Amino acid sequence: MSYVIAGDQFVNSEDVLKDIMNAFDFKEVKDITKASKRDDALVYQIIQEAVALKEQMELESIGETLTKEEVINELMATADENIVFIEDVIPESFISYGYSYCYDEDAEEIKSVFVAIDEAVGEKKLKDVVNRVLNSID
Repeated sequence: MSYVIAGDQFVNSEDVLKDIMNAFDFKEVKDITKASKRDDALVYQIIQEAVALKEQMELESIGETLTKEEVINELMATADENIVFIEDVIPESFISYGYSYCYDEDAEEIKSVFVAIDEAVGEKKLKDVVNRVLNSID
């Protein structure tokens, strides 16, 4: 459990984790806020099943034949689209960014990271935090 400061409020990262898990049907959500070593950022690793993403994409109904690389790119893009909706359950005093960074073919899953930071910190620092998280994860 980590408490994060945003403006004049304290936010419990585990409460936000529960909200994410209740609102979305992700395979797994990990609270890695503490590992970020920041007191103004919420950080979560999101794991989505590739099979569910393929169903969501409705590849068969598109009628196109895509290469394996194109399918993976589409899976990653769909995973990105899904994690954007997490913004709906985080407090309004945060700005956020989500990024899908890994397709695990053996496990049939996409790994993404979602970072929300106090809006007073700004977009540039948010991108910096996301890059540092991506360099240290997995």
